[in-house]
Amino acid sequence: MAEDEGDELTPMFNHGPNTVCFSCAGFKKISEPRLYVIQATRETETGMTMGEWRTCPQCKGNGILPGITPPV
Repeated sequence: MAEDEGDELTPMFNHGPNTVCFSCAGFKKISEPRLYVIQATRETETGMTMGEWRTCPQCKGNGILPGITPPV
């Protein structure tokens, strides 16, 4: 499938074509929205959504999927 070179996986091109991960578009991470409550003024608190990055569960941080894989 892929060769391990330290922390990063590289595709093995001699085993056929690879597909860019359709979940993260090859970025290796996806944004996970989180809701935070912040204090806008002394009297007002409000909710705010921010994105936190996490490793893509589909490609496991590789950015590619081995073989030709259609989107699900």
